[in-house]
Amino acid sequence: MTSTDAVRYDASLQPAERKAIVLGTTFRIVGTPLVALIGLVNTAMIVRETGEAVFGVVSLITTLSLLIPFADLGIGAVVTSACSRAGRLTDDGVALATVQRGLRMLSAVAAGLIVISLAVMATDSWHLLIGTNTGSADRVAITVAVCLIALGIPAGIGIRIIIGLNMNPLAVLMTIANAAFTLLLTLALKSVGAEGIWYAISGAGGVLAGNCVATIFALRVSGLGWASFARPSVEHSRRKVLHGSLWMFVLSVGLPLGLQSHRLILSHVSTPQELSRYALTAQIFGVVWMVFDTAGMALWPVFVKRRSATVASTQLWLRSVAAFGIVSAVAGVGIVAFAPWATSVLSGGLVVAPRALAVAFAMMLFVECIHLPGGVMLTMPREARWQSFCITVMGVTAVLLGIWWGARWGATGVVAAAVVAMVVAQVIPDFVWIPRMLRARELDVLNGGTQR
Repeated sequence: MTSTDAVRYDASLQPAERKAIVLGTTFRIVGTPLVALIGLVNTAMIVRETGEAVFGVVSLITTLSLLIPFADLGIGAVVTSACSRAGRLTDDGVALATVQRGLRMLSAVAAGLIVISLAVMATDSWHLLIGTNTGSADRVAITVAVCLIALGIPAGIGIRIIIGLNMNPLAVLMTIANAAFTLLLTLALKSVGAEGIWYAISGAGGVLAGNCVATIFALRVSGLGWASFARPSVEHSRRKVLHGSLWMFVLSVGLPLGLQSHRLILSHVSTPQELSRYALTAQIFGVVWMVFDTAGMALWPVFVKRRSATVASTQLWLRSVAAFGIVSAVAGVGIVAFAPWATSVLSGGLVVAPRALAVAFAMMLFVECIHLPGGVMLTMPREARWQSFCITVMGVTAVLLGIWWGARWGATGVVAAAVVAMVVAQVIPDFVWIPRMLRARELDVLNGGTQR
């Protein structure tokens, strides 16, 4: 980016950027009741069809896609940054090569995961990995679910392209469609009288269907089309166009390790009842988090365009932290007030979240939102390397504390462990190191260099 760009992109949002953030967040807020209704109807249906104990296992399998986003290899983040660059995407050879090489690598990853899941099925070893067993159908049902999750990895590149193109409202609509596809699959399973564990495939199948629609749309609207599947140009080497994806890969390992391993920990150190309480409360938390995540992702291309405008980046970061913190605190009060009642209603009184668990989730929402703006801003290789270190510490700390506290306090313990880990390894380092890293950017620009 040139100095001219740095002047043009200051701390104030451009009209198109403001429109993308406002409309995207508005669509998410307006669409959240619809997504919540669809998702909670889907959850209530599964709880009633499976029972309390099996529902926890179904939830664990369904959310494996959140636990293994490291299979993305950090490529999705690099694709978003490449598609966020100024200018037409069809005229940007680097962006096209990034998408082409990204699709090829992610397809290979999906094939590898499918082979591994088939090997686990052949040895009948799923119960060793998930820590429990519901019956003979587990062997095939879990394998089908994991294969659907694997296919969704390359298909998910479409959402990354749409976000990079600053079309956040459309990205929101695409993700809303995932919930509708999931409900349709759940209804289909109910209509055929499927055994409880088979409901684990509805979430993975719904996301795969939605991702396929999003990718088709993204390739059409971007103008990339079938060129995305062609062999990349020799002049754009894999190392060059995917530079920084290694550190994004480490990020994608650390995040699920710390924030999405709770179900797996509880399945090993606590009771099925605690796992179900966590799973149902996390469903409510996820509905609220979607709104903040949508607004945060909309900031990604905004920060990319201001990479050389360090003062503007700093001001925008601090304003975003303040806004996200205030709004998330208010939303957290709502979680504390209504989560116990909502879990009781959804499960027909079978699963009721204790108030302490609701408080822990509210605290986790606040801490995640404080960190979110910095997380989407620091995407250059050196910054991603620093983030990867922090997130690795966070993930390891959250798991170790989660095992200890989960055995003592169940679901509340694992969430509280994640909160402590995020504060120590992410939030505090953000305020200490981000200003220094942005000053390092400025030195790079003055010296005409690039980050390594």
